Amino acid sequence: MSTSMNPISIARPTLPPVEELQRRLAEILAGTELTNGAEVARFEAEAAEALEAPEVVAVSSCTAGLMLVERCLELKGEAVTPSFTFFATAHGLLWNGVRPVLADCDPESFQLDPHSVRRVLGPECSAIVGVHLFGCPAPIDELERIAREAGVALIFDGAHALGARWRGESVAARGDATVYSLSPTKQMTCGEGGLIATRHPELARDLRQARNYGKGDGYDCDILGLNARMTEFQAAIGRATLERLPAALERRRELAAFYARGLERIPGVRLQRIPEPALSSHKDFAVVLDETVDRDALMRFLAAEGIDTRAYFDPPLHRQKLYQSYYEPAREALYNTDAISSSIVCLPIHGAVSDDDARRIVDRIAGFMARPVERPRAISA
Repeated sequence: MSTSMNPISIARPTLPPVEELQRRLAEILAGTELTNGAEVARFEAEAAEALEAPEVVAVSSCTAGLMLVERCLELKGEAVTPSFTFFATAHGLLWNGVRPVLADCDPESFQLDPHSVRRVLGPECSAIVGVHLFGCPAPIDELERIAREAGVALIFDGAHALGARWRGESVAARGDATVYSLSPTKQMTCGEGGLIATRHPELARDLRQARNYGKGDGYDCDILGLNARMTEFQAAIGRATLERLPAALERRRELAAFYARGLERIPGVRLQRIPEPALSSHKDFAVVLDETVDRDALMRFLAAEGIDTRAYFDPPLHRQKLYQSYYEPAREALYNTDAISSSIVCLPIHGAVSDDDARRIVDRIAGFMARPVERPRAISA
């Protein structure tokens, strides 16, 4: 790697100046509440306005949020979810004793395929858990139609989707709940944390109890909850980064447009298709390589050039130890998931990526793809 080239990380959190954080934290330390207090309430109100959601409940993580939503909705039996996702999507189901039924993804958008959902959705199903993958909204209208016809809950893992929109509206109020992540790789962060958006006031009420062990008005528990409270410190950082979310989203969309212009002309590379009604928040920027291209060789080449990449999500759930037993090929063979996961590469897309960095990434990929393919030498007779 050339020492003149600065390394480009796959992710970097966008944080406010230290002085601002010190001021915000000093105000908290001057009071008596350190968790689940007034700062958390202010953060929830501001997030609800920004996300255009009737109700927002702050929790300690997106995973905890998924677990609590599924608990409060009293899911039973089975739930359909994609195999092409981060394992936390399905972890919440297992924690609630719900069997994940793994569905395939669309080969162009990489999103949960509604046709696959219809094929695997059985009489024991109590929910569909969709994913707004890489910040691009899932096919919300079709999934809502399927859930309504089947009489099951619809939950969205929106870990990637802060700022995503569908038909001009925020995705936050669609389905029964959308759960966002505030971990360091996301469009905004508070270190760790999550936000649950819902249009159901009764669900929001239950979630506020459930995040505090399920405690009711007295020293007693109305429901089985857990400690998923957000601290006042997290909320203070969250409020500061929420103010910067529009600028962070704008920069990610600028980078996505630049990558698209540069990469779509390169043979052997194709991009995630963003459906017409969708506006992605571009948590990740993914490319899929032709089957003749050595994906791992490209990633090693870029790493040598100081460019950090990831193969999200390889292996997919049905190829992981914990979830292999839930894969039923006779019920649904996940051909698209296997094909995409084995050939996907995610590129750096965050506020610290400069125009020159983006140009360098595109140029290096173009250079690699233009190299002659090394094939085994034929053995002469």
